Amino acid sequence: MDFGARTEGGRALAIIDITDDMSSYQIPLGAAAQVAIYTEHWHHVSLLRKILLRMRSWQNYVFLEGH
Repeated sequence: MDFGARTEGGRALAIIDITDDMSSYQIPLGAAAQVAIYTEHWHHVSLLRKILLRMRSWQNYVFLEGH
C-alpha cells in the first residue's frame, strides 16, 4: 500500500513490527490479526475497542473460524 495515499473512512495505516521471538509459536501460514493502537486521544473509545477485541478472540476460539 502507498503510505502517502489518503485512506477511506478516516483510517490510518501503520506498520506493526513484532520484536519478540515468535519461533516457539505455531502460527499457520495465512494467519491474520486485529491490532488496536491506543493514544492519549479518545480515552472512552479505547475501553470499547478492548472489549470488541476480546469478544472477537473468544469468537475465533469457540467457532474456529477459518480452520
